[in-house]
Order: sequence, then structure tokens, then C-alpha cells
Amino acid sequence: MSVKPLIMIGKDRVCHVCRLGSRLDERVIGALVIYLGLEHNVTVHRDTGPRTGRIVAVEPYARHRIVSGRQHVCTILIEPESVTDTGLDTLRAELNHPATGAEVFQDLLDFIHDAGRDPATMETTLSGLSFDRLIFAEELEKRPLDQRIGQITELLDRETDSLIGADYCGSQVSLTASRFRRLFRESTGVQFRNYRMWRRARSYLRLVKEKISLTETALELGYPDSSHFSHSIRQTYGLPPRQMKTHMEPSLFFLMDAA
Repeated sequence: MSVKPLIMIGKDRVCHVCRLGSRLDERVIGALVIYLGLEHNVTVHRDTGPRTGRIVAVEPYARHRIVSGRQHVCTILIEPESVTDTGLDTLRAELNHPATGAEVFQDLLDFIHDAGRDPATMETTLSGLSFDRLIFAEELEKRPLDQRIGQITELLDRETDSLIGADYCGSQVSLTASRFRRLFRESTGVQFRNYRMWRRARSYLRLVKEKISLTETALELGYPDSSHFSHSIRQTYGLPPRQMKTHMEPSLFFLMDAA
């Protein structure tokens, strides 16, 4: 099957196809990560031991390293604050099970092939159907967010300034910083500090094809300097930002926000 590198980015979902290679460091991604080997198996190494398969799913914020060889790999990210804990656990168990994971495999391959073959049609499709329905044939169970916390997640999606901390966010919804942190964790299932760090690093995916320097990118994303930016990106994705940019620049680019 002919495969074209691509990036699809939405508020709560990401789909990325490229050759990951075998030089990735350990990574910590703040989303449920689904790896799909498009030609053969991938292996994900964890402290609990390795897991090998055509599809391997890893829970959010779990430190791991993927080994995939020179094949193309599809990586799908699902933000934990957008799906219930039960929904995430069920999906991960189904994908990691050989029988039920195989049921999703061919649909994913067809989806990736269609996206690369006919980008214009895929843009139309993404504006009419949700990503979950396209990939999993159903909507994942949506997590009910406290309205105040939903207001803050919207704020953090728009603003990446490093000065926006728990004190500021709490003041926006009439809560003390400590009460805000507790409510954020209870509502999203994620600690506020981890969420903020991940969303900032995730924002780099939207800028990776922009013709601006890494220093400009760092400032755009609210990092104090390029050194902090490079360190954060490497810890998150297992690659320095310049190498990520090289990997991703040739990709087809789709925005899924309208969906």
C-alpha cells in the first residue's frame, strides 16, 4: 500500500503518519497513544515490559519508547479530558487485544490510504463526520467537564503564556489556586501542571510546518527560551524540535477543528 506522510490535528484528536525510525528517546505524551504499524509490528517498551503488535495502545502520561524500524507508523492521540476513564480503558484494552484490535486494523489502513490518495475529499469528510466515527465507527463516551474547568481548558487552548498558572486560572473562575487544582484533577483526570505542559508541547504540532525559526516558535508557544523549548519537546516526543520539523514538513496537513 502506498502511504503518504500526513498530520491531522483537532482540539482533542491527532492522527500522524510518518517513518518514526529507531532513534527515538523515551517519550511522555499526555494523551492515549495508539501506534499502528503499517507494514509490520511495532514494539513499545515500558517499565512493565515490552508489548509487540500491529496495534499498541499506551495510556496517557506513561513513559515509553517505541521501536518500529523503517516502516511508516500511524500515531493517534486521544486527549484524556475528552473521554471518560472507562471509555479510555475500554478502548485501550480492545486495541491491545489481538482479536478486537485486528477488527480496527483494516479500517485504519483504508482511512490512511484514502487520506493520502485524495486529500480534498478527506477535507470534506472530516468537516462532515467526527474523527471517532471515521476511525472507530462510533463516538467515544464524552467526559462531562465541570463548566468552570471547561472554561479554563478553552483558555489554555488559546493561550500558551507561561505566566498563566493555577493562581490566574483560579481567579478566572472565582476559586483559590488549591481548590482550582483539586477541581481540575477531579474533572479532567489530569493534574493541572501536567495538562498545561502537555498542551503547550502539543501546540508545536500546529506550528511545525510554519516557516519561522525555532527561537520564534519557542516564544510563540510561551517558552522562556529555545533551550527550555527543546528540552520540553524532546521529553514529550522523544525527538528534538528540529528533527521533528524535518520529519513532519513534507506531510499533508489537515485541521479537524471544524469537525
